[in-house]
Amino acid sequence: MSLAFARHVIEPNRRIIEGLRQRIPNAPIIGFPRGAGGMIRAYVDATKVNIVGLDYATPLAFANAVLPGNFGVQGNLDPLRLVVGGEQMEARALDIIEGFSQRPHIFNLGHGIVPQTPIEHVARLVELVKKG
Repeated sequence: MSLAFARHVIEPNRRIIEGLRQRIPNAPIIGFPRGAGGMIRAYVDATKVNIVGLDYATPLAFANAVLPGNFGVQGNLDPLRLVVGGEQMEARALDIIEGFSQRPHIFNLGHGIVPQTPIEHVARLVELVKKG
């Protein structure tokens, strides 16, 4: 395990979540350890989040291989694909929907939406996700 990731990401998140659970024991918590890569399972195990957000660099097959089958994920479309739109965005969105079809999944971007995103691309993505 990367000592820096454990010290600067996992441990602070673990303490925050532990404190929150003392106040609201059954609060559903989504953690988003951007850039976790190979540390995603260690993050999930240590923090005890209910769902993990995946950035757009996390391969679907990798997430499915390292996380328990019933563990929920959120993500992970690259926000720049949404800016460009069209066939490449639609194909990737459908890949994500299919790739996570065997586990709880909240479709989302792998990071925030950027200001230059055309609203019609957002509308098309919402349409695809609703059908998915």
